[in-house]
Amino acid sequence: MFPPVVAVLYLPVAAWIVAGVGLMYAFRKSAPPVVLRLAATFLALWALLATTTLIWVLANGGFAAIEALMRSPWLLFDPKYLRWWAFGAVGALLVFTVAFLVNQLVGRGFLHVLRPRPLPWPESLPSPRERASLLAYTSSRPEAFSFTLVELAPARGFRPHRHEVVLLSTALLDLLSIPERDAAIAHELGHIRDLDSRYLTFVRTFSRMMRWDPLLAYLARSLTRREEIRADDEAVRMTRRPLALARALYKVVTHESSVARGGAAGFLGATGASGRRAALDRIQRLVALAESGNFPEPSSA
Repeated sequence: MFPPVVAVLYLPVAAWIVAGVGLMYAFRKSAPPVVLRLAATFLALWALLATTTLIWVLANGGFAAIEALMRSPWLLFDPKYLRWWAFGAVGALLVFTVAFLVNQLVGRGFLHVLRPRPLPWPESLPSPRERASLLAYTSSRPEAFSFTLVELAPARGFRPHRHEVVLLSTALLDLLSIPERDAAIAHELGHIRDLDSRYLTFVRTFSRMMRWDPLLAYLARSLTRREEIRADDEAVRMTRRPLALARALYKVVTHESSVARGGAAGFLGATGASGRRAALDRIQRLVALAESGNFPEPSSA
């Protein structure tokens, strides 16, 4: 019979397996917030296991420790190594904290460097429940993306609150018609509603920080593809104009700057050839929605 301390050490592994199974099921069956929260839980437990293993290996002889762990994978769960789990928890917390700070710094850096100007929120679209800013910045590349900032406002007693930001480039505004522009904004609003600007951006940052881990890279790519389609569905639900979004995507993916420089990562979801292929698949899907007859568009669109 295992000592209680050993049973406690097995809990992160059991929870990680449960979170992974739940993630695979929810990936097809559940709403985006459920999937992304499960993904965050899965990553948190994975970070704990990975950092604990790394610290244990470094503290117990490097390659010799790796060989010992390969011969006996459960060696890490010996009660005498409990302190390494504590160090691993601190390390995982540090990695997550750094990923969060990087996200916040990148977002604030965008606003500082790009110096965007505010745009009026389209009357055809619902305003987000959270505080949100719709901004335009000067760029020759047609691009749109969204992110979440955590702010401390004196008016709210310095309690943390979310500030959602949607950025559109001047090239995108010049390229698209008004219905197409509104569809692009609705797509970004779909990301906000599905918590992508909070969780998915974090998952991407975390996977980049741990480039050596193919599991995290696969998870980030899969979630990105899935959530781009989800955001398209949200945009269609809000605008009732699938062809407007299809035209917007087509104009962006065929724009000379997107082809020459690797694609518009935010609006297309990925850069390069993979981003263009995914965008073309999304366009075909949107055209099919339009041809279903459920979303008739006015002839002026």
